[in-house]
Amino acid sequence: MKNIRLIAIDLDGTLLRDDISVSDYTKRVLSKVREKGVHIVIATGRMFCSAREWGKAIGIGDVPLCAYTGSMVGLCESGKIISDQRMDLNVARDILNEGKENNWYMQSYIDDKVYVPFRDERTDHYERICNIRAHVIGDDFWTPEKAPTKVLFYDNDLSVMEKIRKLVGKKFEKVAGSVISQPNYFEFNKKGVSKGNAITKLCNERNIPLDSVMTFGNAQNDISMFELSPWSFAVENASEVAKASAKFTTLSNNQDGVAHAIEKYVLEA
Repeated sequence: MKNIRLIAIDLDGTLLRDDISVSDYTKRVLSKVREKGVHIVIATGRMFCSAREWGKAIGIGDVPLCAYTGSMVGLCESGKIISDQRMDLNVARDILNEGKENNWYMQSYIDDKVYVPFRDERTDHYERICNIRAHVIGDDFWTPEKAPTKVLFYDNDLSVMEKIRKLVGKKFEKVAGSVISQPNYFEFNKKGVSKGNAITKLCNERNIPLDSVMTFGNAQNDISMFELSPWSFAVENASEVAKASAKFTTLSNNQDGVAHAIEKYVLEA
């Protein structure tokens, strides 16, 4: 395989196993590839603070983390925020109003904190998997004073999520970006934001050609990364649309598919 200089990896459903863990084998492989001078970048829909904890846990150094599907980029060890591309405030308020009128559960992200109008089992689940604490702010949630980095619709009834995607996604497609990061999540970001655009900017700043980039993902919000270079990998458990967009398929997240592909195509190549 061509000399790989940067590897961009999604977290949930890709690097992380279903029990929200990273194996020792995967950590060893990532350590070895870093010793070869390859940059490891986490590209996730998660909050920056949550992505940062995983970056520190797997020891990737003070590299950029692309959080909120590329909306916020910061350094792993220092925590310095490099960029925070926020939504238009009026657009965000209009989207939030759709949730309020339809009684849909939503979360809003401002200054790398998550806000909710009320707490239920979805809040508890999100806090548990992301190791963060949500701020419950009641009716103030629907009229934020500061522009959010992201707003999220969240429902475990996938028929509800399909309705939200068709109605709200279509209504705001010209003024906000939207992605599916998990089957039960539908996220809005600033128009034009994507993991692929964030990684492209990082590579341009570091004079890394895109054909020296390897990418790993499992969902629709990873497709912009897959389109960057010929070395795109979907894990076996990825959605069909993600698999169709990637050049290669590797083992599932529970089988350490990311580490196996890196070992085969980078370390042993």
